[in-house]
Amino acid sequence: MSILLLDLDSAPPAELARRLDEALRADGFVAVTGHGVPEAVIAAAFDASRRFFALAEADKRRWHIDHWPLQRGFDPVGWQALDPNRPADLKESFYLGVEALGPNQWPDEALVPGFRAALDAYSAALRTLAARMMGLFELALALPAGHFDAYTRQPTCVTRLLHYPPAPAVVLPGQIGCGAHTDWGALTLLAQDDAGGLQVQRADGRWLDVEPVPGAFVVNIGDMTRRWTNDRWRSTMHRVVPRRVGIERWSIAYFFDLDVDAVVSPLPSCVDAAHPPRYAPITAGEHLAEMYRRTTVG
Repeated sequence: MSILLLDLDSAPPAELARRLDEALRADGFVAVTGHGVPEAVIAAAFDASRRFFALAEADKRRWHIDHWPLQRGFDPVGWQALDPNRPADLKESFYLGVEALGPNQWPDEALVPGFRAALDAYSAALRTLAARMMGLFELALALPAGHFDAYTRQPTCVTRLLHYPPAPAVVLPGQIGCGAHTDWGALTLLAQDDAGGLQVQRADGRWLDVEPVPGAFVVNIGDMTRRWTNDRWRSTMHRVVPRRVGIERWSIAYFFDLDVDAVVSPLPSCVDAAHPPRYAPITAGEHLAEMYRRTTVG
């Protein structure tokens, strides 16, 4: 048993929305194919990621996230602990945001040729896919087409390159690649290699392996959408557990988040006499800032 695999070209939008609604109620996760993102764009982004993380540690730290006021750039192994009850995560990453909302740190072209071009193309393609998914969300929630547009005029999207170095034979007790957590924003689109290790926690507490599917994106909602849907959809705990000593893992997470000043409160279609509002209004910016503060180690 695994999460639902949904081919976005396999059925009319209304049927896709119905199946999506069922999956997000149950697991909060689906995997999608037929998404329209060119294979070459995905491959170029992974290649750029591998070449950056192959640099010497001293070179990578030239773009350390803590040196940049917008919290974009490189974060080394041990910088983050997504599960506050466990040691720091065994991963390194590179954050890229929307240039229109502030400049990114870009590695020197001489060191990583084509890095910016590859990631700009990837982020643009994922922005299009995110909009397609949000349109299906509107259908699934019985909302008019374009309902979410007012929340996403300048969305604070983040592309995060992730590298899990080969798992050492000895780690701190409880230390894993990525601690159990929920995502924070509206929607996450994850591309992953074939190493495996991603697990999703089902409603009964069991951990379910999310087996990699070639060419597919793993899709899940975050806490903002859980608030929007008044708990109709699950913002699900997930983690990365290295399967074998000596195996590295690569993935790219695209976080589609809302306008900083967008106010999120339960949607009218998710509120009735049996389901009164469970959440007070909050801006997307306030929520995301607090979550970054909670999970940063160094």
